[in-house]
Amino acid sequence: MSNNFELKKRYGTCSKDCYGSCVFIGEWNDQAPEKKLLTAKPLKEHPFTSGFFCPKFNNREKLLYHPHRLKTALIRSGSKGFNSFKQISLEKAISLVSEKLTTTKNKFGPSSIVAAYYAGNSSLISHFSPIRFLGKFGATVTTGGICNEAGIHALSKMFGNYSTTNPFQINNPNNKLIVVWGSNLADRNNHAYFLVKKAIKNGSLVVVVNPIRTKLVENTTFFLQPFPGTDYLIAKYIMNKIIVSGEYDKDFLIKHVDNYKDLIAKVERIDENKIFHQTGLTGEILEAFVNILLKFQHKTLFIVGFGPQKYFYGGRNLNTIALIQIFLGNFGKLGTGFLFSQSGFNKEFIAPLMNYITCLKSYSPNISFPLVTLGPSLSSNKFKMLFIYNLNPANSLPNQTILRKSLSREDLFVVVLDMFLNETTKFADIVIPAKFDLECDDLITPYFLPGISINQGGPCPYSNCLSNYEIFQLLAKCNGWGDDILFQETQKEIFEKCVELLPKEVQQSIKLNGYYIPFAINDIPFEDLNFPTINGKIQIKQSDLELFDPKLDFLLCRNQNELYLLSPAHKSFIHSQMGEIHKEFEKDFSKIFLNPSDIELLGLVPGKEVLVTNKFNEAKFLLDQNNALKSGTALIYSGLPFINAVFKNVNYFTPEKPEESEKSGAFYSVIVKISKI
Repeated sequence: MSNNFELKKRYGTCSKDCYGSCVFIGEWNDQAPEKKLLTAKPLKEHPFTSGFFCPKFNNREKLLYHPHRLKTALIRSGSKGFNSFKQISLEKAISLVSEKLTTTKNKFGPSSIVAAYYAGNSSLISHFSPIRFLGKFGATVTTGGICNEAGIHALSKMFGNYSTTNPFQINNPNNKLIVVWGSNLADRNNHAYFLVKKAIKNGSLVVVVNPIRTKLVENTTFFLQPFPGTDYLIAKYIMNKIIVSGEYDKDFLIKHVDNYKDLIAKVERIDENKIFHQTGLTGEILEAFVNILLKFQHKTLFIVGFGPQKYFYGGRNLNTIALIQIFLGNFGKLGTGFLFSQSGFNKEFIAPLMNYITCLKSYSPNISFPLVTLGPSLSSNKFKMLFIYNLNPANSLPNQTILRKSLSREDLFVVVLDMFLNETTKFADIVIPAKFDLECDDLITPYFLPGISINQGGPCPYSNCLSNYEIFQLLAKCNGWGDDILFQETQKEIFEKCVELLPKEVQQSIKLNGYYIPFAINDIPFEDLNFPTINGKIQIKQSDLELFDPKLDFLLCRNQNELYLLSPAHKSFIHSQMGEIHKEFEKDFSKIFLNPSDIELLGLVPGKEVLVTNKFNEAKFLLDQNNALKSGTALIYSGLPFINAVFKNVNYFTPEKPEESEKSGAFYSVIVKISKI
């Protein structure tokens, strides 16, 4: 075979639900019969990607052309709960789905049809363009999510925008202290980890607060390892000491914060011994933390992960951490701030794109319910048909017992759009093969780094694979809407129109570099300290430090024979994705990890099967030890990205009740018992 071909270079962006959204150049052989993407090279000049990928997705071409990728439509041939299918033509699948849509709408009404979606592919057109069809049809859609939405909601109420800080302040020379709270940067956000390591070389000190001893601890000044879910107690202690010392930023509070006096009154008196007991921290380590915060006042930056908001009161938990920075006046200055999610800076220039992609003004608003309540919502006979795309709920949603019972309903017709068979397709009646992100023109807005980047779609070698937009476009034609302007464009045309809607400087940067970033290292958002709230001030609500309901905040009432259960993602996976290319880690998902001292205390033996139980479910796991865990804490990796696994997903143990805002799940509000078999 001749090696003479024209090498086509295209900008690409990782659209997985990940902090970095790495930007790269893809090299393509469009004439190849199958393996058209040859390689992807991360951009060295991109200030966050910095010329390297995360280890999860180094070889994306292996996943793109994996032999298990779906290339034809499938129809169920066996009972729900198994991936039992036979192949059918794409035309037949679309026709069957269209007929089911019509009969369901006529018999039960359009709102009996639900679309559940999330950020498995976080590209804007992939994520939101199906709303054109779903909105015009009058279907019900899910809202919110399962990840950072509780924190976004809480911080938005406090600051008017959940994004307040330029992430490149990590490397600003004025920074002297970085507090990494509830985030495993090395495993989950390794590009930020790279920036923090650079800051350490430049003289910044680092404090880590995490129930798990992370890799970054090797380079820290000191490490606080509290019990899970007790972040707000640490914050109360710190604020008490700052107030008693009189070293809080009075001028900042007076000019820029509402209701701070009420907060001062709440934290002036605390029960220190109770805090020591409930957090599992000593007075010495907490006092050292307070002292270093005061020493580097106006030179401290917080990086806060998504862990602290994965509890029943997750949003408030996160806000109490932010209050430390507020009391110290660490906003609007070089090298300071609070990093959680920075996508809020994109809203202004993304809004016109979202309006165009969804065309919301063309139809009445959809009925909706929170995604995190999908299981109990579907248990009602109200809903008769379900579309699932960019989402694997039978892995990632809480309380799998309720969810899977709902998905197993014989009177619920389920349509899944995906690239591979997975846990969710086990409940599908029809599976339609989807294109990968790199095979579609699209735009991506990362959430740790503000800005926007693009995918210039390369050719898909599989004729039956479609983008989400193309699938719903075909359904629109079957529904008699072929002449409707909403469904006449190609995805490439939508993409090109979206680019035209961006400000000129953004357009130019995207066309020249493949991305646009609004900040440089010395740029300070809200430098004037005028926040987008009702009066320009930071809003402290009465609920921000109220005592929590002990019935819900039961983590503080753990019995001696019970353990906290954490379920972080594995370092080699993005939630339930990547199982096809990382089979070597499959055994890690069969294990429950404990600190060696807990194994000894419970009289258990590493390597043996144990029974894990709580009020939601029970399952067998292999016991293994992990010295990085706080004593009293167990760990099972989330995601379970292998469809033939014989062990249960950790979300069988997570509660049905979501975080109080119902924006995301309370995945870490979990206690289990572990016993011999």
